[in-house]
Amino acid sequence: MATLPRRPLRHEAITAEHEKMKLSILIPIFNHDCRELCRSLSQQADAVDADIEIIAAEDGSTDRDCLKLNADIARLPHCRYIVRAQNVGRAAIRNFLADESSGEWLMYMDCDGRVVNTNFLRDYLEAATDCDVVCGGIIHSREYLTDRNRLRYDYEHRSERRFTARARQNDATLPFRTFCFVIRREVFNRIRFDETFRHYGYEDVLFGQKLRQQGARIRHIDNPLENTDLEANDVFVAKTEEALHTLHDHADLFDRDDVRLLGLVRCLDSLHLLPLVRSTGRLLLPTLRTNLAGTRPCTRLFDLYKLGYYCQL
Repeated sequence: MATLPRRPLRHEAITAEHEKMKLSILIPIFNHDCRELCRSLSQQADAVDADIEIIAAEDGSTDRDCLKLNADIARLPHCRYIVRAQNVGRAAIRNFLADESSGEWLMYMDCDGRVVNTNFLRDYLEAATDCDVVCGGIIHSREYLTDRNRLRYDYEHRSERRFTARARQNDATLPFRTFCFVIRREVFNRIRFDETFRHYGYEDVLFGQKLRQQGARIRHIDNPLENTDLEANDVFVAKTEEALHTLHDHADLFDRDDVRLLGLVRCLDSLHLLPLVRSTGRLLLPTLRTNLAGTRPCTRLFDLYKLGYYCQL
């Protein structure tokens, strides 16, 4: 994945190129109240010299309360709200949103994000020069931490220390995260999301791999979106298991360097150790899962659980 040297950004004014820029902000929604996010983006869109459209689309949401609340999005400036009755999955809904948009630049973000930077859009626009993709990062606040969601919080907080803007810029092997990023439409159209990924997990990693293969120029900045929805420990374990099934079903699509777990499994296989790992896993996995899904999870056991679970597949 091609990367660019980190350079300071100027915040005094948006360049002439940005004044002409048309940016489409694309937000897939599933059973979540997305009004605050859209409202924040709508307010910031008024403050930048760019043509901004915000398109939020329900991907077969079933929560009637959320659907009723989100209907207000259609009344916000710059916003368009689409309700789709059928859930098509994280890859297909993102491709759909791109097809519905008109911007030369596309900004993708998850519906459970919260804007914490008053210059959030401006900073992205200023960074989008001489590059194809801009990634701002993701953060998690302790205000959402409880014993019930400690596993997800601890896992993500540990990742934050590894995924700083400098680290992301300097290490192209770090997994690409689609929680919030901006991409040129022409680059997106050459890649798009793989719609064979119907279930949760790893469609973002494959997208990042394709960016690298295409030689996309990626700029990483410190302009994060905050994740406000931390799943309960048992839900996060179940989602991780679903993601591992997705990885297993699509393993042939990935380069070993893009998924460390695959590299480790292939190494164990070459050493003829997989049978031992599988047999050990069958004994330990129930106990590990009970711990991880409980109220006092040991996060350091999480990677071991993922390895053991994947080897069973």
